[in-house]
Amino acid sequence: GGQSSLRRLVSQGQCPQPETWDYPVPGSAAAMTRPPAADVEKPGETHKARGNELLKAGEFREAAAAYGLAIEADASVPAYWSNRSHALLRAEDAAGALRDADEAVKLQPGWAKAHYRRAQALKELGRPHEAAQACAAGLEVVATEAEKKELRKLHEVMASASAAIALSGWWHGKVSAELGGFDQEFCFLAEGQLMCCVYGQELTGEYILKDVEASSDGKLRGGVNVDLNGQKVPYLFRVDGNREMLRLCCPMASPPERPRTFDGPGFVGMGRGRVGGADALEGLSEGQRVFRYLTELIEAMEARLPPDTKGDSGIADKLLEEFEGGGTVNSNQLVGPASLEDKSKQMANDNMLQALRLKYTESVAEAAERLIKGEAVASAAHPAEAKDLERLLRRFKKAGEEEREEKEEQPQLEDAPAATPEPELPVSAAAPAPLVPASAPAPEPASPAPASAAAAR
Repeated sequence: GGQSSLRRLVSQGQCPQPETWDYPVPGSAAAMTRPPAADVEKPGETHKARGNELLKAGEFREAAAAYGLAIEADASVPAYWSNRSHALLRAEDAAGALRDADEAVKLQPGWAKAHYRRAQALKELGRPHEAAQACAAGLEVVATEAEKKELRKLHEVMASASAAIALSGWWHGKVSAELGGFDQEFCFLAEGQLMCCVYGQELTGEYILKDVEASSDGKLRGGVNVDLNGQKVPYLFRVDGNREMLRLCCPMASPPERPRTFDGPGFVGMGRGRVGGADALEGLSEGQRVFRYLTELIEAMEARLPPDTKGDSGIADKLLEEFEGGGTVNSNQLVGPASLEDKSKQMANDNMLQALRLKYTESVAEAAERLIKGEAVASAAHPAEAKDLERLLRRFKKAGEEEREEKEEQPQLEDAPAATPEPELPVSAAAPAPLVPASAPAPEPASPAPASAAAAR
């Protein structure tokens, strides 16, 4: 009787069709094949499966709606939030995608895909630093190689973009005493453009970020390859989370390789902004500038080069010989490779010479050279400073004569091989080379060795 009454109600349309019931009709085929109650699929899974189908079909908003029904059915499942985040991102709703990704991370912090979804949304919102941090968090809990590969790929892109933003603008710092101890400035511009400023002289170039890593606490570390006037130098850099301190380190060996630590003479710490204070040379006459240039030149060289040259002629002697021969001075001429304790010392001297020419300008350096070579007379060229200049020129000559006499008195070893003289650099080498921290001087004699510190900005 009960079964016949149920069939009659169905036939009269007074009862829903059996396929929409929450339970099968007793005795029906469905009742015989339906799994036990414990194995019944969760309601949210049906909506999730529908959302997956819509996503594959390119119906992103409809897919997001289906995942929304799954969330309504059970909001404790992180996969539902992650899937809707993905669908919303494809539907160009990055803000909504981030909200759902945040919820997925909250529900399951140890799930790498949730962090990946969050990083993708942050990327589309133009927040690369946070995206890189999200990738870093995901890499800490990643379980599969496939997920690790995707996270690393996105992390590299986002970390580089974050570093470009963090580095942008002017930075200033003082290079180590070994490299001259002067102030220098770097300005990282858009599209990989770069400016370097030393003693008010600006040089333009390019930079490329390499192997940038972003930690989950906001620090950035990696390589920045600088190219100023053809001089290429691989730096190591680090920017802390507050973005107020930049640490740079340039290589001090040849061939140039990116340093691994922040120490040694190639290290410089930089702060935001430009160097303050007025130009110390402003208001000085040309004669006063020439005197200061010559004073700094000989004092710096005497202080930085070994006093015992072991058979090589001295500093002043070299200066005189080079100027009298019509050439210009480079540390290759001032100190032979046998007298250098290491290659970094030669780099420091190259850097010092180039820095002085930038500080005082080419016209001042050329005026000083004319005095040393005897092409100009101090009393006629700079009468107000003539006495001081003449005293300084006598210092050059006296030092050269004393060192020549000392060299003649030193016994020569019969079996000692003759030193191979360094080839002369062309006059064009007088132009200031870019002050970029670089490796030891290249073996090509026609190229002035790049200075190591001034580009460390």
